[in-house]
Amino acid sequence: MVKKKYTSVVWKAVIIFLAEFFGTAVLLFGGCMAGLDGFDNITTNVSRGLTFGMIVMMVFITFSATSGAIINPVVSLAAYIYGTLSFPLTVLYIVAQFGGALCGYGLLRAVTPWKYYQRALEYGEGHCVTAPHESISTGEALAVEILLTGILVWTNCGIWDPRNKRDTDSVPIKFALLIAGLSIAGGPITGASMNPARSLAPAVWNCNYDGLWIYFAGPTIGAVLMASIYRYIFWQEHNEPNMMSPCHCHSSNHETSNPKSLP
Repeated sequence: MVKKKYTSVVWKAVIIFLAEFFGTAVLLFGGCMAGLDGFDNITTNVSRGLTFGMIVMMVFITFSATSGAIINPVVSLAAYIYGTLSFPLTVLYIVAQFGGALCGYGLLRAVTPWKYYQRALEYGEGHCVTAPHESISTGEALAVEILLTGILVWTNCGIWDPRNKRDTDSVPIKFALLIAGLSIAGGPITGASMNPARSLAPAVWNCNYDGLWIYFAGPTIGAVLMASIYRYIFWQEHNEPNMMSPCHCHSSNHETSNPKSLP
């Protein structure tokens, strides 16, 4: 009876939800902690980008076997377009990711002196809040988020491609460097969000919603566009019956490691 419980569809959905919830929470807690100017520490664009990359690597190593460690609603959407996730699972992933982001940033607020958040609001948009640089237009900011997210999604699609299933040994390091590089490049321009959940949580906790729509529209457009291009132009049928599990997961013989098997 115990074995049946732990192999049921409902239980698999629960552990996938928890993996994405805690994974996204860790992303916001650790990533935004690295951007906190306080405790006699002054962060830089490079230090913030590198830390976000390292946090993504850590989350991947921890939760890739469970859920694929997607931790990004628009990458979940891209996985649905690509054919890796079913629609119900896509909804489950997105709910878990937004919920985890809000709780992860909230936990950071709870353990950090308020004066540092007050200072961030006085001198800018708020701690870890993504906002376009004042020198660029709304259209330019939107384009940057579309392109940065498109690069991220294309990389994911390449990893999901069954033709690359034997080249996954160093995927955590590759994604750490990818996120770090994109964050360092785009950070001064738009904050390099590439993730609506990553932008929503700080906006909610700092009550600052200026330009937030850019960080929903840009990544969503980029994800849909690039996932569709890869799926219908570059992807080819593969003669092996089992496709890789979602989002740069290592292939596994364990049924729980392949969320696509759920309805």
